Amino acid sequence: MSKSRFSFYFPILYYLGEFLVIIISTNIMLAFTHTKWTYVNNLFIAFWFLISIALKSHVVGRDIKKWNLIKSTLKSLFLFSGFVSILNLLFYRMEFYLLTIIIAAALFYFLMLLYKLTVDTILEKYRATGGNILRCLIIGNNNQVSQLYDEILKFPELGYRADGIYTYNSKFKLSSVPYLGKFTDLDESVIKKYDRIFFSQKVKLKTQEKIIEIADKLNIKVSSIPDLAFHDYKNFFISKISTVPYISINKLPLDNVFNLYIKRSFDILFSFLVLTLILSWLTPIIGIIIKLSSKGPVFFIQKREGYRGKIFECIKFRTMVPNSMSDTKMADDNDERLTKFGKFLRLSTLDEMPQFINVFFGDMSVVGPRPHPINLNKEYRSKVKNFEKRHRYKPGITGLAQSLGHSGFISSFQEMSHRVKMDVFYFKNWSIFLDLKIVIRTILILFKGVLRFR
Repeated sequence: MSKSRFSFYFPILYYLGEFLVIIISTNIMLAFTHTKWTYVNNLFIAFWFLISIALKSHVVGRDIKKWNLIKSTLKSLFLFSGFVSILNLLFYRMEFYLLTIIIAAALFYFLMLLYKLTVDTILEKYRATGGNILRCLIIGNNNQVSQLYDEILKFPELGYRADGIYTYNSKFKLSSVPYLGKFTDLDESVIKKYDRIFFSQKVKLKTQEKIIEIADKLNIKVSSIPDLAFHDYKNFFISKISTVPYISINKLPLDNVFNLYIKRSFDILFSFLVLTLILSWLTPIIGIIIKLSSKGPVFFIQKREGYRGKIFECIKFRTMVPNSMSDTKMADDNDERLTKFGKFLRLSTLDEMPQFINVFFGDMSVVGPRPHPINLNKEYRSKVKNFEKRHRYKPGITGLAQSLGHSGFISSFQEMSHRVKMDVFYFKNWSIFLDLKIVIRTILILFKGVLRFR
């Protein structure tokens, strides 16, 4: 199928598939709940297609990751569910049984996700076997273009094809990829056969202008490969201020407002459950034991650095005898200042539990980089690369490093550097499922810590 025919027929076939999915899920729901089809079902179907078309759900990117496809689908589904609920509340006020709502939502969500993942997989197979491909003309004379060519060969399912690399008007220096000649020697009839032109941003500015001019003349899409493409960044985002374009090179998943709402909602819900179901009875018990084991307050409150360097008061169960070195000397598991019960609290990590109060009131998150004492940050801030990146978002009760067993006393530069790398990795790869995984691993570590004292 030619690209023009594919572009015309694919959206029609795609929305026909969506129509079948919503018809099937609706009929299964009606059969299971012994209800009849009404005009409301027609309204729901029509409204879904308005949402789907408005969000251009048929535009399946060539290099979109499966997880990103799932997230975009869930956003569409949540938006649909929210609007339907609001419309029902404002105009119809129809009463549904909870079981009916759960069945309908579960069926629709599952079948729509399955449908989109299936379409994406079929498209990948189709492109890998030569369908809907984009023929690419690559221009450059450095490792940038060489790496692009290698990636095109490595991932045929993306649908890009390239026979080799052209230079603009110079000799080719790299021997690792096929050299096709000089771009300036190509006839326009040959260039027309390509669907996209890629050129290295390292070629001269006047050369770039000429390449773009030729691409515009022949109506071929043209893209430049920026120098930043091979630095340690996960994503690039092109934006504009009026007519001036700029590239965002450090945008992370939690810069997305929707993702922040998800994370904050999880924090509020999880901390509320812990405060009401666990700390409500655990705090008096631990508090009494602390008071009986040594003189001093139940809680230890210390100023620590949080979001963007903001100072907040971090709450813990007191594990030491009151002393004047709490802000200057970092404790290890065998610190002589620890009480017997305090050592148990520290090794089991139960001393961190009151920090769910910090989470509930917004100073901390359930998952994030551990907040350090201010003096410890001063010691390592100038020594460890990317140290300040760990303050880009809220600190957490637990983090990726802690879920992998790296917690407590920091004894060396290498150990701090390793934890910072894991914190940065967490931000780059954040998802709510990663948070859940870290929480589960931390709970298992907590149980192991408690069982050690049995």
